[in-house]
Amino acid sequence: MSVQVFLDGTEVTDCVQSGSVTRTLNRPSQATARLYSECAIGNACSRMKVVIDGSLWFHGFAQQISTEAGEDGALISEYTALDPMFLWKWRPARDGPGSADPGDFSLPDFFREFIYGPQILEQILLQSEDDSDPEFGEGPLFIDLAGATYDSGIADLSGAPTDWPMTIAEVFELMSSTGTLDAVLSPIDSGGNMASLVVKNGDYGNNLTATVAFEYATGDHNVKSVRMTEDSTAVCNKLWYYLGPRVGSAIDPPGDQHWRANITADDPGLPDPPNSDIISRRDASRSSCGVRMEVRIYDGQGDGVVDASPSAFRELYRRLWQMESWLRAIPRTLVHITPVKTSEFYQLPPGVTPVQVGDFDIGDMVTVTADSIVRGGFTGAQRVYGFTVSWDEDGVVELGELQTSADQEGIIGA
Repeated sequence: MSVQVFLDGTEVTDCVQSGSVTRTLNRPSQATARLYSECAIGNACSRMKVVIDGSLWFHGFAQQISTEAGEDGALISEYTALDPMFLWKWRPARDGPGSADPGDFSLPDFFREFIYGPQILEQILLQSEDDSDPEFGEGPLFIDLAGATYDSGIADLSGAPTDWPMTIAEVFELMSSTGTLDAVLSPIDSGGNMASLVVKNGDYGNNLTATVAFEYATGDHNVKSVRMTEDSTAVCNKLWYYLGPRVGSAIDPPGDQHWRANITADDPGLPDPPNSDIISRRDASRSSCGVRMEVRIYDGQGDGVVDASPSAFRELYRRLWQMESWLRAIPRTLVHITPVKTSEFYQLPPGVTPVQVGDFDIGDMVTVTADSIVRGGFTGAQRVYGFTVSWDEDGVVELGELQTSADQEGIIGA
């Protein structure tokens, strides 16, 4: 495979000692490139592009340049870059152009005016690009928002009171944690934009389980190492949410111990299923692991309809409670796999059929299998949350470790 690296439009491929591109679902993609310093042009806001076999794999802003001098006097500068999603943590989440008060970020209404994740995110992103007045927005996000695609939305995420202001990244992470929102940037180079955008209802990716299989010590033997972690440190089987702000009551006039709303397993607004499935799983967890409780506070501010009637505006937090209660009820089993090298420079033994770079992407479902020597063995479909493609100065390209879904992902009946 051929790899080309560009800085501010100038090709620097011949100076690159090594590099990598890491794609991660619902997070900024990252690229690194180690250059001999005589070719290290630009600055820590330069634009970096990586092209693999003629396809643009990364386009983003340099964030850091680290230069090292070795004993032999050789100077190497390592560039680290992120795609435009990194800007979301530097932009306030504002009410959008379809709202009653575009630009407001101190107490926005998008959780009540639009309720579905894709449409909430669309309004926030569109408003952030409005630079007609500092009160309205901050300017380009370097994403082709005009060509972006958004699912119509299926899950009510009308929000409970929360602390404001919040950044776009904070609001997006809150919504994506419900399992009903994915946002994926793909690199482009068009009209000043660096990425296209697809927003889905938590189901980005393709089911490739029939065609893409990673197999350790069995089958295609295309995995060189497996790391399996069984972890109970985050188990929680008694989860309570309190929704702010705190208010006075007849028995607590100062309001020190009274919240506007809370969410526990007996919340009548939780749909059943999956609530009955969650309760069964919780009870089994308590029997196996002991009762482990966590209280989570989502505070609020101000007065108004949200504070007066939180029960009408807490679907977001009900969904969060469901997902967190399901995921944390049992120990996590995480599997990390590192595929065999795929470069033509490596002669693989007979019977080894590698998965090639480009055969899958983030969000896709693939089959992962290990022989019985790994804790009795396992096989099943796992979603790819992240992976790295790296290369060296000889043009050897390989897939790095894959981050895949935990075994307890998904709510039964949801």
